[in-house]
Amino acid sequence: MHKLSILTLLTPVIFLVFSMASPATATSLDTTLRAALGNSLTLQSARQDWLAAHEEIGTAVSTSEWRTNGTVTGTQTKKDAASGRKSGFLDSQSANATLSLSRNLYDGGQTKENTTLRQLQTDLAEARYRVTEQQVLIDTIDTYLAVVKARKEVELNKANVSRLEEHVTAARVRLEAGASTQTALAQAESRLSRARTTLIAALTAMRNAEDGFLSQTDIEAGAVSGDIDPGYLLPTLLEADDSARQNNPSVAVARLSVEIASQQFNALLASVRPNVAFSLKATESMAEGTASDKTELSAQLQLSTPLMPTLSIRAKSRGLAAGLEASRLRRDDTLRQASLDVRNAFRNLETARAQLEAVNVELKALRLVAEGINNEFQFGQKTTLDLLDAEQDVNDAEMRQVDADHAVLMASFRLRAASGTLTAKSFGLDDVYGPLDQMEPVEPRFKRWIPLEVEWPEGTIDDASSGQPLPVAELPEPETVPAMPVTKAEPVVETVVATVPEPSQTVVVDGIVWDIKTDRP
Repeated sequence: MHKLSILTLLTPVIFLVFSMASPATATSLDTTLRAALGNSLTLQSARQDWLAAHEEIGTAVSTSEWRTNGTVTGTQTKKDAASGRKSGFLDSQSANATLSLSRNLYDGGQTKENTTLRQLQTDLAEARYRVTEQQVLIDTIDTYLAVVKARKEVELNKANVSRLEEHVTAARVRLEAGASTQTALAQAESRLSRARTTLIAALTAMRNAEDGFLSQTDIEAGAVSGDIDPGYLLPTLLEADDSARQNNPSVAVARLSVEIASQQFNALLASVRPNVAFSLKATESMAEGTASDKTELSAQLQLSTPLMPTLSIRAKSRGLAAGLEASRLRRDDTLRQASLDVRNAFRNLETARAQLEAVNVELKALRLVAEGINNEFQFGQKTTLDLLDAEQDVNDAEMRQVDADHAVLMASFRLRAASGTLTAKSFGLDDVYGPLDQMEPVEPRFKRWIPLEVEWPEGTIDDASSGQPLPVAELPEPETVPAMPVTKAEPVVETVVATVPEPSQTVVVDGIVWDIKTDRP
């Protein structure tokens, strides 16, 4: 029993050594985030949305562009006349060809106002992209930390099962020697059964976390590094609140929505202002004989203006006014929510840190208690049940320590997200895709000078319509973490391969007996 107690008390130290001696190629958080960004279809979609909005800037000049039009008409007529030689009809043909060139010399300021509107819409698309990017980052961090936490819990539960198995073995030996009772053996066995049940749940949670990791990053959750730095955190609540109002991408979306709603008024006013248009027209007419043949050249300068606002313009202006007021209310609500979120995140971090400190103190005290009870047990002053309770208290405290560590890290990253400082740039991951303004749009090629047929580059339209996956950014090799010089060390997490058993087949995995019964046709 003395060896058993020493092993129990040294278990956390052994786990720490094993974690430091994990395989040299461990997947770090930065590598995971890089993989998740490159694998995120949502993020790639947001980038294409930005590109589509950016290309809309070029359409704002449509009201001031030169426009060319060509028309060709031909007529065939039959006239009933006495001089007709065949069937009493005279045939005649005529053709007209017209080429026109026109442009608005003054479009009421529509080009200027629409260009400003399109630029604001592009900024809005970028802000929404930042929202998506932040969500991908926080989801990936949550997934990564879930794997780390689940594996630590599995290791603690495995150690607990091993400890209780030794207790059961010792209780049987004492019972056979007449130094114990059947009740003591039953108590040890019941605790072992409960520990195995908890281990099964921990293994399931770990597999679920690893599946989520694979889905998020498209890479296997191998050995993950537990050395995680949450990065720079704003030291005071006021600084965090101010950062949220300035840098939170959701706040940027709300503010740009107000600017866009206001700019739509300017675009509407420009559309009803007077226009000055200039046009050149050339017409060639041909008919039988030469009397009707003629060539006409004309130039026209036209000033047009609406005499009064129409019902549709009035309805449009009222709709824009309501939309502007709605955007302002959403902006104020977003600012209020951003301030609330960052304050909650800041206090949650302070609470998590205090709880972690309390758990560390509690764990230290419980280990001293367990050691003292073990010494008293050796002299017969404490029972086996007392020792089991003390060691279980230590195990429970270690589990709470894992939860507290996880809570501190998640609260730290959520504070960064709420304050708007959780970005790909802050992790040095700008090179995964590169700047938005360096994206290359798909450039179609018109096969003829008349735009009747368009040729798209290979691998764009056809691949998108066939449902083929889009290419993702290339990922670097996993970072190399130097291994600690510890001999005979094993990885923290063992790979468990469970095969589907035949009906009523008993399978033993990690010391757990799985009696799975399946109904097969």
